[in-house]
Amino acid sequence: MLFGALVVFVPTGVEAQVQGNSAVATQGQGGFPDASFEAAFRKYTPPKNIFSPFYAWEAHMTLSLTVVRKGPGAVNFQGIFQSVGTENLGSRVSVGGTGYVLGLGYVHTYSPDFTLSAGIAHLSSHLTRDLDDKLDEETGKGATVPIVTDPSEYNVFVFKAYRKFLAVRFTPEVELAVEPVNFDFNGGPRDYVRPVYLATRSTLWKGNEKSIVAGTQHEIGRNPFNNFSLSLELYARNQPEGRFQIFVSASPGHNLHVSPNVGGVRDGIAFGIRMHFRA
Repeated sequence: MLFGALVVFVPTGVEAQVQGNSAVATQGQGGFPDASFEAAFRKYTPPKNIFSPFYAWEAHMTLSLTVVRKGPGAVNFQGIFQSVGTENLGSRVSVGGTGYVLGLGYVHTYSPDFTLSAGIAHLSSHLTRDLDDKLDEETGKGATVPIVTDPSEYNVFVFKAYRKFLAVRFTPEVELAVEPVNFDFNGGPRDYVRPVYLATRSTLWKGNEKSIVAGTQHEIGRNPFNNFSLSLELYARNQPEGRFQIFVSASPGHNLHVSPNVGGVRDGIAFGIRMHFRA
């Protein structure tokens, strides 16, 4: 099954060589040749689940930066900074937790539509006093406090492949990441990490600087998650994504997940806005 997926991902030798020469010619070279920045806000809606009082909304910022590029090879840095909000404490907006994901890796570009990369990623999450207050409020009502089974910290090796299928309807883009092990820098016990992450993006309709895009995110393993989204992307101009996006997302289930790929993910339905810029 994995071999079949690799066959689909990897272009033929001739195709890769021809496209690779073109990709190197069009990419910026040297130090800090390109970067992208994203900011998003997501608000969860009914139906609620046991995590709803403690995870009612989330906001994140993502920076992806090419540190240096020489020919088809590049060193890339990525940082995701996330805040998670509880339901209001009285009239006060409260933040229940914060976290970040930092990643550094080597990316080899075979063509604009096919890359392979390998690197390391670190996730760390932290709870706040607002969450303590919310826990006290909910237990005072007799509510059950849910348990998050995923670790609050990850250190993982990441092996990743990206492919865009230009000849297929909706020009689907697929990103596959394999994370075989979670390790502790201090040599302590290793927590479990879901070993496979898969993300897709398909352009269902494209107009003048606007598009409708369907996306999915999946992690396979214990406490798996599946997230589906539909976005209206506007003001694309000279970049693939719209600079301003309105989206709805749905993740089946009743759990909370912590991922070294995307940060925190709560099952449920949510609406949100996103801004994405490339330089």
